[in-house]
Amino acid sequence: MNNIVRKKYKTTLDISNGFFCQNIAPESRDYTSFSAFGSQKKFCRLPQGYKNSPGLFSARVTEILHELDPEALSYVDDIYLTDDELLQHLRRVARIVVGFAEIGYKFNLKKSKIAFLSVIFLGYELSNEGKSLAPHFWEKCARLQPPNSVRKLQSLLGFLNFGRTYIPDYATRIKPLYEFIRPNFPSRFWTIEHTHILRDLQTDLLAVKHLHTRDNKTHLVIRVIPGAVGITYVTFNEGETVPIAYKSHLYSAAEQRFAQTEKILTAVQMAVIKERPLAQGQRIIVVSPIPALEAVTKASVPNLKALHPRWIQWATSLTATDVDYIFDPKLQTQEFLQYKMEYPVPAGTLPIDQYQMVIYTDGSAQPAVGNKQQYSAACAVVSGTMEGDVFCPRHTYTQTLGDCTAQLAELKALLLALEHVDPVILTLLVCHSYYCVQSFNEYLHYWRLNGFRDSKGNTIKHKLLWGKVVNLKETLPKVHVVHTLGHQRVGIHVAGNTLADEAAKSAVAVATVAAVTHSSSKPDTEISAAIKATADGTPFP
Repeated sequence: MNNIVRKKYKTTLDISNGFFCQNIAPESRDYTSFSAFGSQKKFCRLPQGYKNSPGLFSARVTEILHELDPEALSYVDDIYLTDDELLQHLRRVARIVVGFAEIGYKFNLKKSKIAFLSVIFLGYELSNEGKSLAPHFWEKCARLQPPNSVRKLQSLLGFLNFGRTYIPDYATRIKPLYEFIRPNFPSRFWTIEHTHILRDLQTDLLAVKHLHTRDNKTHLVIRVIPGAVGITYVTFNEGETVPIAYKSHLYSAAEQRFAQTEKILTAVQMAVIKERPLAQGQRIIVVSPIPALEAVTKASVPNLKALHPRWIQWATSLTATDVDYIFDPKLQTQEFLQYKMEYPVPAGTLPIDQYQMVIYTDGSAQPAVGNKQQYSAACAVVSGTMEGDVFCPRHTYTQTLGDCTAQLAELKALLLALEHVDPVILTLLVCHSYYCVQSFNEYLHYWRLNGFRDSKGNTIKHKLLWGKVVNLKETLPKVHVVHTLGHQRVGIHVAGNTLADEAAKSAVAVATVAAVTHSSSKPDTEISAAIKATADGTPFP
C-alpha cells in the first residue's frame, strides 16, 4: 500500500461472486468431488473454502488485467485504478468492465466506486490528502476498552497491528501487552500501567490521520532513530515532511548486547533491505545519528560484540552504490548518548555499601594455539569489600576449564563464586554476563519447574551446571546477583571487574603456555620463564 499511486480520480471495482465465475477444467473437477444428500457431486466452478481458490482466482484476474489495463491493481476480487483526467479514467473503467463481462465476470455496483475523489481499498482510504485508515477503523479505535480476557487481548493486538505503521516506536511500546500472551507469563493481571499504554497508543493512532504514499520521481529518505530496547525508522519522500510509514524493530537477545554503533548498523541494514522495493529504482538516503556512517569499520567501534559474519553483512549494506548517508545531530538523543545495555537491578538489591562481601566474576576463552577450532578457557572470582567507593580485594580464585566457550566460562565463574560464598554474610555478586544474570534472576525457577526445558520443549544449554546453581541459590538467600557492563572506564564496579577480567585472562595464558609446553619435547627458555613468573605471582612476561 505504500507504493500505491494516488491521482485525482479513483475507482474501485468489486467482482461479484468471483470464484463462481471461474470455470474448472473438466479433467480437474474430480478433485473437488464431495457427497451430499446421498449422492456424489463435484464442482464445475471454483468453490468457496477451497484452499487454492484465492490464489487461482487472483492469478486469473491479474492475467485478464494484464491484457486490458496493465496499470490497474488487483487483490483477489478488488480492482483499483486512478487518473488525473476524468474522460481518460472513465474510458479505462469501461474497457475493464466490458472486458471482464465478455469473459463471464460481473461487478457488484453497490460495492464499486467509480471516479471518486476518495475511495476505500483494502481497508485504507485513498484521497488527495494521502493514505488513511478506513473510517470504520477510526470509529472502532475511539471505542477501544481494556480487555478482560486473553482472547479479547489477542483481538485488540491484531486490531492495533493493522495500524502499526501509523504509530511511532510501535514495537517497543506494544511489548508489555504482548507479555500477557506468552505461555509462561507468570501473571495475567491487567494493571493501570497497561491501561495507560493502551490509551497512549490509542491517542497517537487517532492523531495521525494521513500518511503519504511513495512518489517514484523522488529519492527515498529513511530516518533511523535509536532507542533503549529497539529502533524506529521513518520513511519519507525526499522534500516532504509527512511520513510514508513508521517502522520499528525490537533488538534480539544477541543484538541487545551490541555496541550502540552496531545497533545502528543493524537498523540501517534492515531498513535498506526491506525498503529497497519501496525506492522503486531511486536512491536511498539514510539519515542517522552517526557521522560518516558509510566510513564505519570494525576497527573503529569500541567494545565490539557482533560476530564477524554480521560485519560482513553490514559492510555490504554500507558500500551499496544506491545508498547515501546523512548525519543529523538531532537524532543523538540523551537516551542514545547515555544508553548502556545493562540488566535491570533486581528488586531487593541494596546500596553496595550495605553488603559485607562483594564478589566479581569473569570467564575468558581464547582460540587454542595451533587449532582455531578449539578454545583454551578459564574463569576467575575476586572477592573483597567496599570501603566507600573503593573496592578492596581479599581473595582471588581461578580455574582452568580447557576447551569451552566464553559463555560456559562465565557460567562456571558464577558457579565457582556461589561455591565460595558464606551463606550467613550479605553478599553482592557482580557479573558482566547478561545471560548468567538474567537466567539466575528470571529463568531458574521456571526451568526447574519445566525440567530444565525452554518454552519450546528443548533442553536448555548447560543443564547440569544450572541444576547445581539452582541448588546453591536455595541455600544462599543473602546473595544478590547484579549485572554490570564489561570493559568500562568509569563506575563503581570498574576496579573489581577489571581484576576479575585480568585474573581470568592470566589463567587462560597459563593454560595456553602449559599446553604448548606439554606438546613440546624440549620447552624453550621463554616458556619456562613464563610459567615460573606466573607461579610466583609476578607479571606475566
